[in-house]
Amino acid sequence: MSPDPPTTPARTIESATPIEPATDRKEAAASSHHSNRSNRVRPEQTSTARRRRKNNDSDITEEMREQIQRLHPHYGTRQIGHRVGLSRKVVIRLLRQMGLSTAPGRSTQPSKLEPFQQAIQVRVGKRLTTTRILREIKALGYDGGRTTVAKYVRELRAQQGLTPTRVVKRRFETAPGKELQIDWSPYVLSIAGCMVTVHALGCLLCASRKLYLRLLRNERQSTLLEALVSAFEYFGGVAARLVLDNMATAVLGRFGPDRKVLWHPRFLDFARHYGFEPFACMPRDPDRKGKKEKSFRLVYDDFLKGTDFESWDDLDSRRRIWLDETPEVGNQRVHGTTRRIVNEAWREEQPFLIQLPDKRFAVHEDGVRVVDTDSTLSMNGTRYTVPSALAARSVAVRIYTEHFEVLDPLGRVAFSRIYVSDEDKGKLQIDKTHYAAVPRRPRVPGGERLDEALVQRFPSLASLVQGLRLRFKALAPIHYRALLRLGDRYGEQAFLEAALRAQEYRRFDALAVERILAHDHPLPEHDTPTPLTGSGPLVLGEVEQGSLDTYARLDAAPAVVSDLAVANDPVAAEPAAATDSVTRAPEQNATAPDPAPQSSPSTKEPHHGT
Repeated sequence: MSPDPPTTPARTIESATPIEPATDRKEAAASSHHSNRSNRVRPEQTSTARRRRKNNDSDITEEMREQIQRLHPHYGTRQIGHRVGLSRKVVIRLLRQMGLSTAPGRSTQPSKLEPFQQAIQVRVGKRLTTTRILREIKALGYDGGRTTVAKYVRELRAQQGLTPTRVVKRRFETAPGKELQIDWSPYVLSIAGCMVTVHALGCLLCASRKLYLRLLRNERQSTLLEALVSAFEYFGGVAARLVLDNMATAVLGRFGPDRKVLWHPRFLDFARHYGFEPFACMPRDPDRKGKKEKSFRLVYDDFLKGTDFESWDDLDSRRRIWLDETPEVGNQRVHGTTRRIVNEAWREEQPFLIQLPDKRFAVHEDGVRVVDTDSTLSMNGTRYTVPSALAARSVAVRIYTEHFEVLDPLGRVAFSRIYVSDEDKGKLQIDKTHYAAVPRRPRVPGGERLDEALVQRFPSLASLVQGLRLRFKALAPIHYRALLRLGDRYGEQAFLEAALRAQEYRRFDALAVERILAHDHPLPEHDTPTPLTGSGPLVLGEVEQGSLDTYARLDAAPAVVSDLAVANDPVAAEPAAATDSVTRAPEQNATAPDPAPQSSPSTKEPHHGT
């Protein structure tokens, strides 16, 4: 039953009294309203009284209990209390008595986030940002919103105790084209399954927040200058001031009471070439280039953290994609401070940048390398072939970050190539075109390989030669030479008979053939080996080494000098007599025995005494 509409006391008074003048009616209404106001019962009091009357279990009927049980899956305790006329606390108590939950029944439809909770937990463990986690799970198929993801991430971080560190930093802004901040930051990344130290160089235009990033192998000066040139070309110009810290490749030190900067001469030439003013921060003052410092946090949290790269090329390719080819990431994101898309702000800042000169600054590192006779040189622990015209000489090289150049004697670039990957580092890199101008050696008769020469001489021993090759591999030529010597020593017929017997019993060994020859065809005692004949000397090239022992008897031969020659010119006659004695001594020794030392002429004594 619906309750009766409430009646106002004013209407009751007006209907019970006759019509009076306006003034009297107002006074009567005011007095009537005042008297009824004191006697009126407030609705809160009525409701409270009614609830108090029904708060006792004896006032709750079985029908009300069934109604509460029926409404529970669809409504909350507050709405159920309004429908049955009970307080919320009474409804909760009754539901607990019936063994029902006090919360309303929820939908059985699974959450959109549930299939991706495991992936989110892994990324929260890597301390990735919510923005990056959302982007990565969207790539996995998530089509929900950010709020659900952020709530779940906060719960996980609270469980892991990951509380952010609050640091107060000083903020300032610069005019367009006024300042460019640069800095190095090393990271340890997984590249091709190995942990590698990568040096990240970040360059940031302060007004537009346009970022340029390079991931390099070292922080050498040539590497720094080459990366800065690439950054200038990427920005389309140079800012008026370049802010950096006290890196040794640019700042040699500070001197004087005001700690004036002593710049590296080459870096100062680089600054003059491009027209910017270098500015070095004071030591331990990172806030001076805080914009650049904060961008490293973005690079690490949104790109590098928790990522595995297949190679250096893969790292550089993904760097380009993250920087400019991914929506709402890198330079395509809306910056949190300027509230503008970075690339759009950069297009407005570009006209304020200093234009680049027509000629690049020489950013390479000069060096000298020795090219071996095989036309190879060494670069970073790897040998590369170069054009054969540069063999056996020292050449000038230009060392760049990703490649190197070899100059000819006239200073022109004769060869250029990129460095090999880490997997091929240390392996010889051969380019066959470098040997195109080298003439091939002509084949002379008998200049075949040893195995080919042996088979050509004894065709029936092909199986023996092949067995030696398979058994001894690189040592097979030793056995080939031994077989050729045995054939020349014992004769072809005896050697062929013994070799065929060893081949029949599969004894692939030159020593086995030698034992058979020694048993079946023994040589006479003190037998002089037969000189090599046939193709043996030509194939083996064996020549007996020369010796001076044959001429040892000449050392004891007397010097024969005529008395007339000594009398005329003793000094001049001495070398002539010595020469003459050497030339005539073999003739004398061939027919007469060697004279004793005491029989030497006495004409030498006056000569030595003079």
